[in-house]
Amino acid sequence: MSYIALIHCDNYNPDRVEKAVRLLVDALGGIDAFVKPGQKVLLKPNLLGAYDREQRVTTDPAVVRAVAKLVLEAGGIPFIGDSPALHSFKKSAQQAGLAGVAEELKIELVELSTPRIAPVPADSVFKKIEIAAQALDADVIINLPKLKTHSQMLLTLGVKNLFGTVVGQRKGEWHYMAGVDRDTFVDLHLDIYQTVKPSLTILDGVWAMEGNGPSNGRPRHLGLIAASRDAVSLDVCICHVLGASLHSFPLYRAARKRGIGETDLQKMEFPLERPESFAVKAFEIPVRDSLGVLPEWLGWVTKRFLVSKPIHAAGFCTECGQCEKICPAAAIRVKDKKARFDYKACIRCYCCQEVCPQDAIRFKQGFLVKILKYFGK
Repeated sequence: MSYIALIHCDNYNPDRVEKAVRLLVDALGGIDAFVKPGQKVLLKPNLLGAYDREQRVTTDPAVVRAVAKLVLEAGGIPFIGDSPALHSFKKSAQQAGLAGVAEELKIELVELSTPRIAPVPADSVFKKIEIAAQALDADVIINLPKLKTHSQMLLTLGVKNLFGTVVGQRKGEWHYMAGVDRDTFVDLHLDIYQTVKPSLTILDGVWAMEGNGPSNGRPRHLGLIAASRDAVSLDVCICHVLGASLHSFPLYRAARKRGIGETDLQKMEFPLERPESFAVKAFEIPVRDSLGVLPEWLGWVTKRFLVSKPIHAAGFCTECGQCEKICPAAAIRVKDKKARFDYKACIRCYCCQEVCPQDAIRFKQGFLVKILKYFGK
């Protein structure tokens, strides 16, 4: 049985967030059930890059602060760590407000920068995964994701957040190897989740992001913080809350198929508030297709005519070059404030849209996604 603690929290007032986080953790057994004196505890927020907290791209510092204080109370040694997809770790932590938390509480900020081959479970799909040594060496990992949409994976919640334990430059390599097919890519996320084994996941959904997340969507106030030992069940529960289609959620399909975590809402216990009290109306979730849903007999070129593709939004580009830099397939060239795509090379991972600071990358819907939308899939 999976236990998921849900609580209303209307804003990021530090006292209010601390009270909410304490109630959540107490409902799951208290902080002493997760942290012992002297243990080194990695607090893993969503630190995608150097974004202001008001943009709702990163985990709010009030949530990180509240969890860090609980760890200190238990006698643990917390440190805040991540490996941003773009921008430097120092700049990202400063702009997101996490450097201020570290300074106030006198705890370390640690960039997850040193890759090491990790021992993976026997049932892993991927048999060789490199994880940041700083994460592998932690005694406890507390996962602190942000509730956001994701253009490739539908939602980025607890399990997806742990992709951040992969060192920065390795992320692009994984996108190229596994990112063409969402179901293959989510298998990687589940393998990382089972390898890293977070003891606790606490989700920041006070302010969330809808639309073209994880960085170019719109802030949406939900007033929710959630916690669970099982990140899979937490993610599935949030999918219910948002009114998203479970069968369109790659994590649900893969976790259910592989028997990882609890995916049946009827087998979840809610010691505080019920999911129904958080039901969200008209939460905008990206509609994307995937090369992986098409039959194998279709050729590579044919498939790419059928699926959606990134396009350049004229007038928004500042020629920063982030899309060209991050593209794992080297399919983008930026010149004269215009991104030019090599669609034969493009793997439809949407990394370009994810990192564009000006929202200058949009999508042209492919024939496949139009059919899926028509039939309500």
